Amino acid sequence: NMNALLSKIAGISVALWQFYMPLLRDVFSSGAAVLLPLALAVVRTLNKTDLPGGAKRAQALLSLKREAAHQGIIVTASLLRWTVESAVQRVKLSK
Repeated sequence: NMNALLSKIAGISVALWQFYMPLLRDVFSSGAAVLLPLALAVVRTLNKTDLPGGAKRAQALLSLKREAAHQGIIVTASLLRWTVESAVQRVKLSK
């Protein structure tokens, strides 16, 4: 059972984990749903520049972080990286 394993790792009871897991899932999915269109716009704009790939990703992360803060969205670094990478892959597939 994944809840039991995660509760042992995090040191929280299974009941508490079962309570918070749906909330965390909703927060993650709603944040990603809002950020992905923003990330796509940023990645498409940066794709037209002469910057190397690593610099484009770094700039995309910075731009997306600023835009999320501007819209009042609290995001983790991992969600930002995941959203930018998803946008990069989507742009690559659309070529």
